Amino acid sequence: MSTGRARLACKSCNARRVKCDAGSGQPCWHCRIRNTPCELIESKRGKYKHLGRGQRSQEQASPSEDPNTSHNTTPTPLGTSRNDSLELRGFDVLPGNHPDRTPHSQPRGSDSTTDAACLTYTIEVDYTQRSGSTERFKVNYPIPAPVADRSTFHHGPGAELVSLEEALAMPPRHIADGLIRAFFELAHPAYPVFDRKRFTTLYGQGKASPLVLQTIFFMGFTVGPDSLIQDSGYSSRTMARKTHYLRAKLLYDIDYDTDSLNVAASLLMLGFWWFGPEDQKEHCYWVGCASHVAQSLGMHRSTSQSGMSQAERSLRKRIWWSIYTRDRHVAAAFGQPCRIRDEDCDVEALVEEDFQFDSDCDRSLVPPQQDFHVLYVMEMSRLAVILGDILIGEFSPRRPALDKYTTESLVQRLAEWESHLPDTLRGASPDGSLGAWFWATMLYVPYHNYHVLLFRPRAIENLSPAEADRDTRARTAADSITRLAEDLLATCTIRSAQVQLVPALFGALSVHTIVICRKDPIRRKLAENKSRQCLLALSELSISWPVRIWFARAFVNLMRRLTGRGGSIINVSSSIVRTRSNPAFERIGISESQHGATIDESSHGFTANPILPNFPGMTEPSSYPGDSESYNVHHYAPQMPDQLMYDSFLAGYLDNTFDPDLLLYNSLEPMLPLSFGNLPESDPDS
Repeated sequence: MSTGRARLACKSCNARRVKCDAGSGQPCWHCRIRNTPCELIESKRGKYKHLGRGQRSQEQASPSEDPNTSHNTTPTPLGTSRNDSLELRGFDVLPGNHPDRTPHSQPRGSDSTTDAACLTYTIEVDYTQRSGSTERFKVNYPIPAPVADRSTFHHGPGAELVSLEEALAMPPRHIADGLIRAFFELAHPAYPVFDRKRFTTLYGQGKASPLVLQTIFFMGFTVGPDSLIQDSGYSSRTMARKTHYLRAKLLYDIDYDTDSLNVAASLLMLGFWWFGPEDQKEHCYWVGCASHVAQSLGMHRSTSQSGMSQAERSLRKRIWWSIYTRDRHVAAAFGQPCRIRDEDCDVEALVEEDFQFDSDCDRSLVPPQQDFHVLYVMEMSRLAVILGDILIGEFSPRRPALDKYTTESLVQRLAEWESHLPDTLRGASPDGSLGAWFWATMLYVPYHNYHVLLFRPRAIENLSPAEADRDTRARTAADSITRLAEDLLATCTIRSAQVQLVPALFGALSVHTIVICRKDPIRRKLAENKSRQCLLALSELSISWPVRIWFARAFVNLMRRLTGRGGSIINVSSSIVRTRSNPAFERIGISESQHGATIDESSHGFTANPILPNFPGMTEPSSYPGDSESYNVHHYAPQMPDQLMYDSFLAGYLDNTFDPDLLLYNSLEPMLPLSFGNLPESDPDS
């Protein structure tokens, strides 16, 4: 419930439209926190010159009045006669019966709970009577409920009010240390956007940027172990991530940190936030903000002739190439155009020296930097450049007619990139550690995924020689992704995998699903087993990264229909969906008959074991079609994606006209000119 406007306010709080407590003493709380001067604004109450009715009439009729101003405007529906007129001087939206309140009495971004029926227009009018005298007065009118509802500020899905005091709250020191270690061990090696030496020094002195800290805590809860969540007292990883995301977001919204490099780095880290399909401020939004800030600082331009120190130049390059790489990954995963154009950039490529200036840091918080960490970032940035050209060459509706965008040229560039990989990232065997093999795997997974993008199959049967060659290359790439995922599962390192593994697994699943539709029984069974491996890998990744639950469920249900494993719609619940307050995610039930024909399991000779027994939130029903019990999908209202996938895929299976772009759409295919109405947009890459 909104509170009344403060009788005294300082200039800083008044300019920022926040509640000021200067009336109880100076400086106010906000000025103390921000370390800014607290200067009261001069009140104008009681200082207006009050004129009598006759004086006001004479003053308004004086020759100095603007001759173009007319007081005989069109009558408004106020019950006045035709000889009476009203001139609107402006209006505000105020809570009814509280004329001293204004919309600015609430903190910025607050969620008003004022009843719609209590809102009124306050209109200042000039009333001209029949006698010719004019009088100014205010009239209050109630706002109709539909209009009042629209005037309420709506937050994004899952948003909650966070005060500045809450945003500055920090976890206990031992929890904070654990989150920082998790961040610098698993996230920062892939996106080295912070000066490690400077950060650990300031952190030890208690002077670290609150924006940077909340961002690191958010990422620490994303990639850190479950023990951190339990020790912190949060009920789930989602709640922990959400709490510190909202705190970091508030600090960014109020421009709390004035260090532009900190802001750009923090925005990139916020780009790993995702809450639900209707959340507007998610990956693409924050990565776009980060790229905008970076370009406004000139990070995309060469600094070889600048007067910057080597340390500053190196940090700027690390931030830029991290944003560039993430921009390409998000564009590929979400089917959006890249925000950064290569034609606008002449920044130098990363070199090993760019990672040395801050290596002397607190080892109790930051693990030692290894050579394979440095090589991973350098090689991933080079691979991201090729990915950007793949997106343009394969999916842009107006791609330039240049040789570098042809499939042959792109394949050759990928081969050259792979052939020039350092020996450190080659030939290592899985050893269960997060060493050279692990980071080499994080490079090879997207490398094979880009071959899936280039050679995605176009038909199920009756392939031409050219189509057969493309199909073979796509299956080879999908098999490689599956084998790498299996190695990560076997070594128990998949929980530490980078987020780009998610869209790669969906791409491999798409290819395996096409093979399941073919007549070759051996390859069909092999594809089923490979699909299980991919889904199992996704189930493990979903613990840390919010895997697209609806698309994963669609794959499970589709393959059950194709293979006959389990004849019913499985129960689906997601920790992401359960936390939603949006009405679109209310619990509903859809029976099997609504999805089409049931499957005769006996015709396939399979048992009723689920394809994915351990996928979080997915449980097998206790009985199967033929029983009186109905099988429902819970916690998810929009059912269009599943039905669309079934109808389109199975229809194509019958007439061999299936378009795999439909299956790949919104999981890894960028910029496809398809429109599915109001399908929920979910997160393919995290």
